[in-house]
Parts: sequence; C-alpha cells; structure tokens
Amino acid sequence: MTRPTTSSVERLAEEYRALRDAAAVVDLSRWMVLELRGPETRGFLQGTATQDFEKTPPAGSAARTLFLTEKGRPVAHAWVTFGTPDSRTAWILADEGALEVLKPHLERLRIMEDVEFRGAGGAPWILGVAGPERDPLAQAIASRAPGTTAIHAEPLSFVLIPPDASPSTLPAAVDPRAFEAWRIAAGLPLQGIDFDQDRIATELSLPEAISMTKGCYVGQEVVARTAHRGKLRRQRVGFRFPWSGEPLPRGAELRSGGLEAGKVTSSAWEPGTDQGIGMGYLTPDALSVGLDVLAVQGEKNTLLRLHSWPL
Repeated sequence: MTRPTTSSVERLAEEYRALRDAAAVVDLSRWMVLELRGPETRGFLQGTATQDFEKTPPAGSAARTLFLTEKGRPVAHAWVTFGTPDSRTAWILADEGALEVLKPHLERLRIMEDVEFRGAGGAPWILGVAGPERDPLAQAIASRAPGTTAIHAEPLSFVLIPPDASPSTLPAAVDPRAFEAWRIAAGLPLQGIDFDQDRIATELSLPEAISMTKGCYVGQEVVARTAHRGKLRRQRVGFRFPWSGEPLPRGAELRSGGLEAGKVTSSAWEPGTDQGIGMGYLTPDALSVGLDVLAVQGEKNTLLRLHSWPL
C-alpha cells in the first residue's frame, strides 16, 4: 500500500469532509446505465424489482431498489429513474459489478412485455454528487452541458451526461480513496465486493430498497419469509476500528465469544482521523449477545466497534 504524503493526506481529509459535510463530485464513469424503453416499462419493473413502482418516483429523482433471482439472491443494487411522464422510458443506474449480469438477468425475465433494453453505446455516463448540499451542485453541473440531467437520490445524487459531452466542462472528482471511505461510512455496498448471490436480499440491511407492501415480484417469497418468519444466516453491519496503517483484508474472519461469526467485506482509513471504518457480515447470534467482535488476521486481533450507518 502506497503511503500518502503529508499534502495528499491533508487533501484527502479535505475532500472527505466535503463529501460528508458539504458536497463533492465522485467519478462513477465505470458504473452501469441501462435504458428501458416501451409501453410496459413500469409494469416490467414492478414485477422484477423490490421497490414499489406502482407510482413512479417524482421527476428528477431516483428510487433505490434490488433486482433478485427467484431464490431471493441479489443480482444488483440499483437506482431507477423515469425519463418520461408516461413511464415509457426508465434508466437503471448500478455499480460496475452489475455490468455483466443485470441486463442478461432482465432479458431472461422479459417474456411477453413490450420493453427494450439499451446499455453501453449511446447511453449517458454518470457522475455522482455526495454530501448534504449535493443537489444544488448537481444542478449546477447539469446546467453546463446540453442534455445533461441531475437526478436526486439517496445516499448520493447523480448527473447523467451525454456520451459526446466534453469532459473539460465538468468539475474534477475527488480522490477515489476519499470516495471509498465515504461510501463505506454511508453504508453503500458494492456488488461483487460487499454482496453477491451467496447472500439473500434481507441480509444486505437495505430496507429502503425493499417494499414490504407491494404485490408479487421476482424473489418476493424469500424476502417475505426471511423478513417475517425466518432467521437470517448473516446481516450486513458497519464498524469502526483503531487505524494501524493498513485496512483489514477483505474476507478477514470476524469472531465473537471465541466463535467464527462473519467476514469483513470492505474497510478503509477514514481521512482526517485515527480511525478505520468497514463493513461486513455477522451472525444474528453475535449481534444479539453483545460480546466483543474481533477481526482476526493470523495472530493479530483487532477490536471492532459496531456502529449504525452512517458511521
């Protein structure tokens, strides 16, 4: 791991503070943008996503959702925004882990619905804007280039930029290390890193992405069973730990009461502090008994302090 210089440490801390306390731009150009178009777009999403799209999100906003397999396993964590008042066009925004899997998944589920998919090639690309003052900044960015759209969402907002827009008209993004710390602190999981199809949807601790009142959708039976009657094997959690100069390795074992209790999925230094922050999975038993949770690396044990999001 390359050690940052004093000046870069100060810059990282400044950018991280902007992400948490004001507003700053993050580079999401590798994220996925998938367009759905057709008269049955909203109905198709209603049957394939965990969010309730019976009523579309307000114009200029996006709703958080999950796309699941029939067994309730998460294919993608995404945001959906509708581009037209009649709901004939929608955009699905998801991190780069969904690039190879989400479009084939949706194509497999399309049977008779009049919906077309368009991905890379002609699709806009994304900037993210994080922080409590993010929406005015997103609107200002959108005003600089024709065809650019600002989208309000949680926990960050988006700017959809035409593929032919000049990068010179756009503001610089923060250092990826500042964004990594922010997204862990915000509890934003990445597909293929913080979750995969070995998990089930309710283990992800994303209640804002799942409607518990809507009608039938792919994976709903498993979601309902595990939410109301079942016992989860794991639950995604956030934590803090004393920073010793290195992150906890992905996959590091978590132990509680001397027993294996879970795994680390992501961790990073929180710029401007002496703390590390991370996320991972713990068993319900480990969460309920309240014993110390340790991250184990060979002979080294790191005491974790569990914390609700935002960390």
